[in-house]
Amino acid sequence: MNLLVDIGNSRIKYMQQDNHVLSNYQAANYEKSALAVCLDHLWDKLPIPDQIRVANVAGTEVADHLVRWVDKRWHIRPVFAEVTKTALGVTNAYTEVTRLGIDRWLAIIAAWNKYGLATCIVDCGTAVTIDGLNHQGQHLGGLIMPGVATMQQSLCKITSAIPYIKEMETSKGLASNTEQAVVTGCTKAVVALIEQVLQDMQRACEGELKCVITGGDSKAIMRLLAGKFVYEPSLVLEGLALLAGNDL
Repeated sequence: MNLLVDIGNSRIKYMQQDNHVLSNYQAANYEKSALAVCLDHLWDKLPIPDQIRVANVAGTEVADHLVRWVDKRWHIRPVFAEVTKTALGVTNAYTEVTRLGIDRWLAIIAAWNKYGLATCIVDCGTAVTIDGLNHQGQHLGGLIMPGVATMQQSLCKITSAIPYIKEMETSKGLASNTEQAVVTGCTKAVVALIEQVLQDMQRACEGELKCVITGGDSKAIMRLLAGKFVYEPSLVLEGLALLAGNDL
């Protein structure tokens, strides 16, 4: 059994892979300074994996915490996925290949191998990333902007009159209070960018265009999008599973 792990800046996601069969997707919020405590809770009853495959965008400190925890508990060393120029039918558009985030690369690989079509791939988390693929599996590049919560927190830090509200629905039109004005404004900014990129891709790519969305905020964003998106919560982990299988 392999353990597949996707470590973002605020959430850790994981699945088990047994003979190419994937378990249900699991996710939890975590604090970078307390990753070991989170793993004690999440993985206490997991069977010892044969391998651990990891996609990590949270930095070397978090990677070191993970390596120490796994070594102490299971006496194995995680394998960290890396971005390459090509993999499983996909070609990376970045001139500096390794500057593309591993989470984006794995999502692109998973989308191509699942659909084999021109695809708009949106990941809504701490940051929002949008990547394009054409019908030949060529990555077209992408865009990055702060996620909804990140924009809210930024406003909260630099202004004295705007509080950070973690949970609040967006208003349909203009908001009648500051808190809802911030939440709605930040959310609709993300939606507007996604829809603009989608329109650009539809003009550039002939034939069917698949649209997929993933990430912790994806359900809230998806409800506001005019385009038809498919929700893929485990897309990064599916890409990680494909790479793991390709390495055998």
